[in-house]
Amino acid sequence: MTPRRADLALWPGPQCHASLSTPMRTLLASSFLIVLASLGAWPVCAQGRDSEEALRRYAAGRLLEEQGARSEALEEYYRALSLEPQAIDIACRISEVSAHMGDPGRSLEFADRALAIQADHPRALWLKGTALLNLGREREALAPLMAAAEADSERVEYFRTLARAAERLDRFDLVLRCYQRVIWLDDTDGEAWFQLAAAQARLGRFGAADTSLVTAVHLNPLRPGLFFLRGWVSENMGRTEQAQAEFRQHLEIHPGDQGVRRRLVFLLARSKHYAEAAAEAEILADSRPDDLEARQMQAELLFEAGKTSQAMQVLDRLRRERPDDPDVISIRVGLQARHGRSRAAVQEAERWLKENPDELRALLLAARARELNGDLEIATAHLEAAVAQAPDSIAPRVLLARVHETSNKLAASEAVWEEAVARFPGHDGLAFDLAMCREKMGDLAGAEAAVRDVLAREPDNATALNFLGYLFADHNRNLDEAVDLIRRALVVDPDNGAFLDSLGWAYYRLGRLGDARDALERAIRVSPGDAVIHEHLGDVYKDMQLNDLARDQYRLSLSSDQSNDRVKQKLSRMR
Repeated sequence: MTPRRADLALWPGPQCHASLSTPMRTLLASSFLIVLASLGAWPVCAQGRDSEEALRRYAAGRLLEEQGARSEALEEYYRALSLEPQAIDIACRISEVSAHMGDPGRSLEFADRALAIQADHPRALWLKGTALLNLGREREALAPLMAAAEADSERVEYFRTLARAAERLDRFDLVLRCYQRVIWLDDTDGEAWFQLAAAQARLGRFGAADTSLVTAVHLNPLRPGLFFLRGWVSENMGRTEQAQAEFRQHLEIHPGDQGVRRRLVFLLARSKHYAEAAAEAEILADSRPDDLEARQMQAELLFEAGKTSQAMQVLDRLRRERPDDPDVISIRVGLQARHGRSRAAVQEAERWLKENPDELRALLLAARARELNGDLEIATAHLEAAVAQAPDSIAPRVLLARVHETSNKLAASEAVWEEAVARFPGHDGLAFDLAMCREKMGDLAGAEAAVRDVLAREPDNATALNFLGYLFADHNRNLDEAVDLIRRALVVDPDNGAFLDSLGWAYYRLGRLGDARDALERAIRVSPGDAVIHEHLGDVYKDMQLNDLARDQYRLSLSSDQSNDRVKQKLSRMR
């Protein structure tokens, strides 16, 4: 037990230390020893003269430590330990004082010395873990910290330090358990409630985080970061306007937090508040002059807000600042093509192609502009020229196949995909594109064959396993095999939200609604805000006659994808 400061208030403070004579310090140390003994705060030592001297040295060290003279205290502790080398409390004290003095190496040395005396000593284990953590050796720190918390589950500091180590290792499940224990020990700890909510949010448990935040706000309403966390939780609970308000409050306090500003921009854009989003994007872009993506986002939002002239001013400014930058030309062409200026986009792209006829990127950009303008034949000609110009490049073939699909020439698209797969056999994504093309053609056997070719080379390819499993589930065939395939994918990547969604959908097709619900609820925790997962979970709830829950999921799906007419119809039929 460590003496409380109130117990030591009668001892001279640091300002008196230098003026004390040696006899007086000895007298005070002896008196201090009596206090330590009465509090049970002295080390266990053997009997005898050396033991008495060790205790006096230890008491003197504690007195010096209380007075702020840590270096002198350490000297006394060293002398005490040399007299009683098996005194574990003295070794721990040296370790702890060393840590306070910013010397984790020495702290680790004496924690190990204490553990050599008693391998399961809780405080020595905690001191060792803390020293390793401060040395940046988080993985090594985890075991002694967990052992300390298990050996003495009443010490809040053990669980806090373990939580710090777990957070650095992205072990948010362990972080959550640590703060649950801290709250059990002291349910008025506002910081612990905040950290618990943060861990729950990181694990996708936004409902639980929302509940924890209520207490956190009550106990510490001014805690830094509170508005951001509330905004993040509100965003994932589908409370978009509340999330926007909370992100704005966070930015009033931390105007330089551009990560939160970017999040606010996306939320405003999703709600179609384009003018407000553009204003925030301008602040973001001004803070990052070299960030082309931020300027592109600003211009895009101005176009969406109907402020075409302002959007063009942004694009013209980019051209003046970077007249020969291909990325700027690509941004200008792409944005104009998507926002009612496709003819101007084509002219700019074709002009750049004329100036750079041997530039592959110019051909691809001109093809993209032509495609967006509806000039699919010219786009196809450009891409065929690009394939001829760069036969060992994947991009022209991919774009050509997709233009054929846009033109509803699925057989031509399939031929391009087949040639690409044969030419680049190591690129599994091409096989998946071929499979999707064949699925659109109604050739499910051909789609299956394309994916099985990947699995023949890579039996544990999680993406291929999930792809084939979902293909089966979506078409309501080979459902038992679909479950087996997806489970194998989850062995490789157990926290993949898409894989969990596939498993839930396969269970749903089998009529195993309880299993489907479990898988899809976990998928939502892992991948919050995914429109497809929300829709699938809504279907499960609807079939389980949980209509209120189903409606909530359909609304959440639409909040992420407002263009999905299928979900709109499902929601309309439930009203």
